[in-house]
Parts: sequence; structure tokens; C-alpha cells
Amino acid sequence: MKLERKHHSWLSSAATRKLFAALPKESSRFVGGCVRNAILKERVADYDIATKIEPLEVSRFLKAANIAVHETGISHGTVTAVVSGTVFELTTLRRDVSTDGRRASVAYSKDWDEDAHRRDFTINALYCDIGGNIYDPTGHGLDDIENRKVRFVGNARTRIEEDYLRILRFFRFNAWYSDDRALDASGLTACRELQSGLKSLSSERVWAELKKLLSAPTPFRTVNVMSINGILETLLPEASNSEGLQLLCDLEDKKSLSPDPYLRLMAMSARDELAAARLCKRLKMSNKEKTRLKYWAGDQTSLRPSLPEKETSIAIYHAGKQVAMDRAIIRSAGARDPIEVAAWWALYEAAKNWQKPEFPVTGKDLLSLGMGRGKELGTALKALKALWVRSGFTVEKPQLLVAAKMLFKK
Repeated sequence: MKLERKHHSWLSSAATRKLFAALPKESSRFVGGCVRNAILKERVADYDIATKIEPLEVSRFLKAANIAVHETGISHGTVTAVVSGTVFELTTLRRDVSTDGRRASVAYSKDWDEDAHRRDFTINALYCDIGGNIYDPTGHGLDDIENRKVRFVGNARTRIEEDYLRILRFFRFNAWYSDDRALDASGLTACRELQSGLKSLSSERVWAELKKLLSAPTPFRTVNVMSINGILETLLPEASNSEGLQLLCDLEDKKSLSPDPYLRLMAMSARDELAAARLCKRLKMSNKEKTRLKYWAGDQTSLRPSLPEKETSIAIYHAGKQVAMDRAIIRSAGARDPIEVAAWWALYEAAKNWQKPEFPVTGKDLLSLGMGRGKELGTALKALKALWVRSGFTVEKPQLLVAAKMLFKK
């Protein structure tokens, strides 16, 4: 097979030509995701290149051509090149010397076949040279792409025992590329039987892979297979409701919403603050991620569609815009009655379009009235803000200052 370069700008770009011109002829090929996605006519975002040349030599060739090189991954056989703003990752061909299920000890190689047979899936073991020629060393990659089949290279158990993260990658790639076709039976069996190995992986690697899986356009079928095979419970005991995920995905499709992995994780979870805290801690989420999930799980604001406009605005203020949106959309997805679905959706829209009002009184304003600093000032600001919120944010600054004089006069 050959890619027509005129239809793939990344393959014929000036940046690509400059990079390959800097390296010995026929020493390097694109590999993995960029080749797979190009064949599938999907967006190509990452440019990975496999090369026969060892990392220090790669760096020397590129620098000689005035190409910016970053050697941060050189201990793993990878250097990063930046050409006119385009980032290329170049990794020397490798073969595994030993593995422990989390990381591999590798040796450099000059054999394309050897490199291909240490990769995870046949659809990721395809190579493409600068002329667009496709190479399929496993003999299955092109057929599997055509049939939307995610298949391990060689023996599934062997590939998984080399790196247990491949269990998650198996499901992630099925969610993205299998078009709801049946999962490869031998791969699924191996994933189910070896799932205990997931516990040996770092939380960061697991969470990064789960986010990618939950970002797929329609991941619920794959997630349901994970649930049936006990893998979802192993990974996410607090978030194993695959039906909730499907309901949310259905709503996303109807409303043309972009996939949101955090919202999807919420749809799979009970609104339990303690369980959410455990989940965030175990997966070592970022502070921003923790905040969103824990606020959603712990919010006790009385938020419901039947509230008048003023009370709705106050409820959104107390809950916070993002929490209100998250709660409303999940309730809309889970509602059975069409009227209730529409009511919760309207509340979601109200929260989405809501602009947080700014409290008009500052501590400086109260000090100018002769109010003392410290506890007295804090108490006064808190009381005035409560008055302002209860009014539906309609009480203006002059009125609040009058109230301050009356309430806190000496």
C-alpha cells in the first residue's frame, strides 16, 4: 500500500522533508498513530519516527542540519526534534531484553521486523517512509485496520505480561477504532485473565489511559465489556455504572456535545463525597481534576428545575457554575420522562449562560465608614453578602452601605 503524499500534508511538508534530508537515506520511517490514522483518513496529530540510527547519532545528524533537538528522552532511545514548529519524536529501533510488566529493558536494533514484533497491536506496527510506502512487518496490520480489529502482535498474553498497561490500551483502542465490532476474543480473554497485573501499574499511567478511553466518541460499549469481564470493577470500583455512561453519551449525541471524560466519569459514579475522594487519591488526579469531581460529589445545594428564576440564580451561585452544569446535565441524561429531561437540560443551559455577579462592597468601603479591622470587618462583609445573595443580587452598593451603618453602628 502507498499513501498519496498530496493527500497527506504532514508527509510532504517542508518540515518533514528537512528532517528526513538530515538523516541517512532509508534509515527512518514514520510509525504508529500517524500511519494508522492516515490510512483511516482520520486526523494525524503526533509524528513518531522509528530509525535505525542510535540516539546520539540522530542528535548529531539533526544538529548538523540546524534542527532543534531536545534529548530529554535519550535514555529511552528517543530524541525530540522541532522543525518550523512541528514536533517529531525519533526513537531508535529496539528489541526487548527483559520485562517485568511495567517497564522493559531494551537493546537497540537495526531490524524493522524485530521492532514491529515488540509493539502492542498490529494496527500500531505499521511504518511509512518519506515516499508514502507502507510497511506491515507483522503481516496483519493493514487487514486489521480494514476490519477495524484491535489485535495484539503475536501472543496476547506475552504482550500483556511485558506491560500490563496494554490491557487498558486494548480497550482504549477498541473504543476509538473498532466501530462497535466484536472485540478480539483471544485478546479479551488474556485481558480478563491477567487483569490483576493492573494493580502493579502507577496511578498516573492508569489515569492517563482511562482519560483517553473516556474521551472516545462512543466508549460505552467497550466500557460495558470491561464491566462484564470484571475489569471495570478492578479499576474503578467507585465508578462502575456503565449504564450511566451510555445515557450520558446518548444525550451528548442528541445535543451535539463534545466528549468530556470527567463528566463521563461522574455519570458512572454515585454522588458520594467520600468515594470521590478515594477515587481522586488513588488515581492521583491533579488539583483541578480533584476540585471538579469532589465539588460535584459533595455539593448539597438544593438545585432543581422547578425553582423560580431568582432562586435558580442563587442556587447556581452557591453550587458554583461548573457544579451546577455537571449536576444538571447528568440528571437530564438519567431522567426517563421527556418533560423532566427537558427541564434539567434547561437548568443546564441556565447554568452555562449564567454570569457570576460581583459583590459590590469591599473591606475598604467598610473601613471608610469607621469599621474596625479584623473579625468585625469579616463578620460585616459576610452578613452583607448574605443580604445581597438573598435579594437575588439586586441590592446595590449604596443600600448595602446603609445597611452596614445600621447593623454595625457602635
